[in-house]
Amino acid sequence: MQFDVEELEGLKRKIHITIPEEVVSKRVNDAYKDLNKKANIPGFRPGKIPQKILEKQVPMQSFTEMFQELMQEYYEQALQKTGLRPTGQPEIDHSGMQDIKRDEPLKFAVILDVKPELKVKNYKGLKFKKMEAVVKDEEVEETLVKVLSRHGSLEEMPPGHKVQDGDILTLDFEGSMNDQPLENGSANDHEMRVGEKKMIPGFEDQLIGHVQDEDFEIKVVLPANWNQKMRRISFPIPGADEKQEDDRATFKVRIKKIRTLHLPELNDVIAQREGFDKVSDLRRAIKIDLQNHKEQHEELRIKEDIFNMLVKDAEMEPPESVIERELNFMVEGMKFQIAQSGMKLEDSGFEPEKAMKEFREKAIFNTTGYMMLEAIAAAENIHLTQQDMETEYELLAKQTKQKVEDIQKRIMSNPDSLAQTTTKLLGQKTMNFIYANCEIEYYKEGEEPEKEKEAGS
Repeated sequence: MQFDVEELEGLKRKIHITIPEEVVSKRVNDAYKDLNKKANIPGFRPGKIPQKILEKQVPMQSFTEMFQELMQEYYEQALQKTGLRPTGQPEIDHSGMQDIKRDEPLKFAVILDVKPELKVKNYKGLKFKKMEAVVKDEEVEETLVKVLSRHGSLEEMPPGHKVQDGDILTLDFEGSMNDQPLENGSANDHEMRVGEKKMIPGFEDQLIGHVQDEDFEIKVVLPANWNQKMRRISFPIPGADEKQEDDRATFKVRIKKIRTLHLPELNDVIAQREGFDKVSDLRRAIKIDLQNHKEQHEELRIKEDIFNMLVKDAEMEPPESVIERELNFMVEGMKFQIAQSGMKLEDSGFEPEKAMKEFREKAIFNTTGYMMLEAIAAAENIHLTQQDMETEYELLAKQTKQKVEDIQKRIMSNPDSLAQTTTKLLGQKTMNFIYANCEIEYYKEGEEPEKEKEAGS
């Protein structure tokens, strides 16, 4: 085998590969022998057809699968000998297939992006301030009220009743911004409980004091990226420190029904309905759950800081093919979320082509961080195991309510999906390693921590 590596722009390489004529001739002959056993030509028994007749009926260019396997085999050999580490899907030039001859070498070329050679420094011994996960009694009581609400009874309020904190409303609302309809900002017969803070900040507060069948307006400030729902599960959210101006929106509101919830007394019967023997057991479980939530929130915050730091320290951007793959992942993720909501893509206002442009900066941010994490994984000999993959299949199956085997088959059959999954999992595993090697100093809630972080060796 002969090969030659041509350096193109950036991290792109082109490998020119020549497969010896004797190899080509043998593979072609073997392909015709296999075909001879299966072919059905009048006047000849299977396996006894003269090869010249077969060649007239089936030209060697028809053995597409055989030639693809042959080129893949020699491409992998070239990678081993050159030491190149590809990333993304390679582009194979098949033009040589048109004029291929049995007694001549087969020449083809492969264009690929290669992984950059990175040496990440200062990722061990990072110093961070972390808030202690302390749960106050009032936080437990607030959660108990939510538990009791699941066992309460509803009473519809008479006309003239003014909305109070805790009331359950059925309402219609129509949002607009700059006199234009607000995307995903309108609903009919929407049910909500005042005070749960599930609506846009400021929305619920302005409902208080209004009555049934009243038409009124609510004006709120929309947080930056308020309608950007693209998120990575259990991984630092790229671009978390982006600053954008707030948007202002107006909602026309009509309250159609007001109900109030009567809570039952907290006793062992309620605790048993929730799966506990006594109220004390229920309280203890709530406190532990709240403590774990606070701990996880602080851990995620620190991991986001680490991710941002890695991106900032990167000396180069990832290959274009990797960025494109991430963009496709983000766009397909949005399509999936829209489909899960029951909305048609054409009715959602989501424009994939426009999103590809808008998401590009974040895609570069994401892939730069993953590239740095992969370099650390290589330096620390961190690898994925079969158990890591199986755990991910089970998690995705639970989230999407699909069978584990269907999830596994879909990921394994799609090279881009497999690459995206392994990149995410390896990144998570490496991030956990970095976090475990941080030097953490705790502070109490209400204290102002120092923002500086120092790196060790």
